[in-house]
Amino acid sequence: MHTIQVDLETIRPVVAAMVRQYGGPIQDIDDLLQETWLSLQTVNFDPARGDWPTLCRVVARRRAHDYYRKTASNGAQCNGGKADSVEAITAARGDTAVHGSVDDDTRRVDDADELRHVLGVLHLVQGALGMDEHRVETFLRLHLVYDGDTTAASADLGISADALRASSREVITLAQIIRAVLDAPDNARSIVATVASVPSAIGRHAPTYLGAALQAGGVTAVEAHDLAQITGAPYNTTRQYWARIRVLARVAAAAFAYRGQTASDQDGLFPGGL
Repeated sequence: MHTIQVDLETIRPVVAAMVRQYGGPIQDIDDLLQETWLSLQTVNFDPARGDWPTLCRVVARRRAHDYYRKTASNGAQCNGGKADSVEAITAARGDTAVHGSVDDDTRRVDDADELRHVLGVLHLVQGALGMDEHRVETFLRLHLVYDGDTTAASADLGISADALRASSREVITLAQIIRAVLDAPDNARSIVATVASVPSAIGRHAPTYLGAALQAGGVTAVEAHDLAQITGAPYNTTRQYWARIRVLARVAAAAFAYRGQTASDQDGLFPGGL
């Protein structure tokens, strides 16, 4: 392994691409350029484990992810960020934003292995449930071939940029469910808790919606209008949330089955099976 001298202007286009992907303003480029450059100074690059341009993109993406996550926590807005980033699947362990705590290149390999495992299980689970498996392939092409650039991917794949972004967010949410199941201790196998762990509005509403389903006798025994009355939310909003939560609950149950286990609340939510 060896350290490579990094020229700021060489990595500027890479950093600029990450800022565009996250929907940040152009003035963010200089700040992120400095952070990316500093991180690359600490990387021990091993050519046997990957090429240098790819490593630069990985480090730049991670610095952008950290930057915009911090920005969001301070109340600012950006158009991209965690929901559209492949790091959303592997960067939620709480120790990934600390500069210098781990080797970026080593973490890159670990994250790639985890991503491969999670998406592999997701592919199997979707097949078992009869769900569309093509979106995982599209997701991988978007992020591995086009580096998350929906404009370039849209032109080549013939899919609208909005559809690509929506599909990417859905795959990430499903993958977060899979990862939560794979990480769950044997004594905490809960579909409700798994869906509630998704870091979005879906996760926040899951305990209420699925709790109502448990009381009613299963997910098919409660309707959106019932949930709207319980929550006081608009019917259309409730209907959309409930449709997504039901899907995520099925995926969680199937993922536990992949582990050879049955969630403690599966019979209550799916008494007739998945």
